[in-house]
Amino acid sequence: MNERSFETLLYCITANTIAKIMEKTGWSENETMERFTESKLYSFLEREESKVWQYSATMLAELFEDERAGNLVFPEV
Repeated sequence: MNERSFETLLYCITANTIAKIMEKTGWSENETMERFTESKLYSFLEREESKVWQYSATMLAELFEDERAGNLVFPEV
């Protein structure tokens, strides 16, 4: 995938994941964006070679919850 396509995909995945996290937590959009983009999960997501972008927004929101609980484990793709 070229860099431009990946950036577009990352934007969409991030927006959808943030919406899911907001539903679960009740946090504001700004707070959710800040917490998510500073997470270890997001550092994997923004690297194309990690393949984390293949997970659904729902799965990413669950993984974010797991990371906050100190138990981030990636499922097999």
